[in-house]
Amino acid sequence: MPMSNSAVQKLGKRLELPGAVSEEDLTLLEDLLVDCNELLTTARGVIDELCDLVEWPLGVTHRLKTTDTLIQKLQRAKARGSSTNLARIQDIAGIRVSGPITLTEQDQLTSMVVERFESQGHTCSLKDRREDPMVGYRAVHVIVSIGGRSVEIQIRTVGQDLWANIFERVADIFGRGIRYGEPPEYGGEAVTDVISSMEGFSATLYELEMDVAASIRSGGERQATMARLDTNLGGLRQILQDIEDIKGRSAT
Repeated sequence: MPMSNSAVQKLGKRLELPGAVSEEDLTLLEDLLVDCNELLTTARGVIDELCDLVEWPLGVTHRLKTTDTLIQKLQRAKARGSSTNLARIQDIAGIRVSGPITLTEQDQLTSMVVERFESQGHTCSLKDRREDPMVGYRAVHVIVSIGGRSVEIQIRTVGQDLWANIFERVADIFGRGIRYGEPPEYGGEAVTDVISSMEGFSATLYELEMDVAASIRSGGERQATMARLDTNLGGLRQILQDIEDIKGRSAT
């Protein structure tokens, strides 16, 4: 029988405390992830069906947070002076959909996802990070509630996806907290400059994506108009190279 939300919340309170995790609590967390994985498999099937219906070349991936990642997330929040309710974490199970789509098409795909899940009796909520980015991160998230558990579906343009993947690389190297606006754990001003550069590039890319979407809506040829985006993504790839250079200098 699946754990109640109350039991999950109490489990999270125990896991957020520093120190060793008991075998019993670790087993309970693993059981929770098994439940979430079943929902993830169901939701992935729905997303795959929808992607087959559209003409855009979309890539779909999915992932389940690990026990270590969840425990670290809970303990990191506690160390910052806030407590995270494990029962309300929306991205334990996640699906990512990305591809060469415009902002308008991103909206259309989002509506399709919401309509399909709501037609099945599930509740959906939206997080639109395009106008209100977090440290430069932009995307649209659909949070689907299935049986009291959540599956987070991230819908990204190709530019948003490349940007997010690079920023994840920065966080892997210099500290996961930078995703929430915290300073890097090491690397100093050089890393801070990279983060600032990426935030600026995110804003510039979003403005260009809005221009491209408007141009296509006005009758512009889609392929040629979308090519304007491709030429600008080289800047993001250069940032990735800068990250690796900084890592190399930090290691010496």
